[in-house]
Amino acid sequence: HDVERYGSYGLLPCVVDRLWTLRRDTTTDGMVWKDFLLFLLAEEDKQCSSAAQFWFHVLDCDGDGVISTADMRFFYDGLQKRLNEMDEDCVAFPELLNEFNDMISPARPSRITAGELRRCPLSYNIISALTNVRKFIAWEGLACAKAAGRDSTIRDTTDWDLFADREYRRLSEADEDEAADADEDGDDDSDSVSTEGSAGVG
Repeated sequence: HDVERYGSYGLLPCVVDRLWTLRRDTTTDGMVWKDFLLFLLAEEDKQCSSAAQFWFHVLDCDGDGVISTADMRFFYDGLQKRLNEMDEDCVAFPELLNEFNDMISPARPSRITAGELRRCPLSYNIISALTNVRKFIAWEGLACAKAAGRDSTIRDTTDWDLFADREYRRLSEADEDEAADADEDGDDDSDSVSTEGSAGVG
């Protein structure tokens, strides 16, 4: 469905299943627009607290009020499978877990509460790493660039800014294509009129 295809199939299948389970309106076979909009805002603007709250519920698989090691391992296994399919390397789970603990500094290691996730300015990295294979690859690329001492300005811009810019470019290109099609149609009409006029004169 549309959620699975969103972002060039970047979302992990296990994440799509969780989104499907947690949708608010279950009266239809599909996902209603309101539920999709909530997902869209949370996916493209992870740096706001409401998005962190949204993803907390997705990542807290057993509903015990924390994102535990078991929860993170579940999504990591899905990530590892996708990366293997793409012939990409995957960071070992203990190493990734240590990075998450360093970012969040939870009161209880490897047990992240909703409040801790919301308050952490880097929580969007954790969410992306556990939910979206393409954003995980981008995050790892930034980490490698930083480790190599190369500057990267991509994080000077928010995820929402990047999304808005991408959509603006897409819509602009669509408008240009429509304008080009309209010009071609106009040229065809002119050719048709000219041909008919020539036939009448003869």
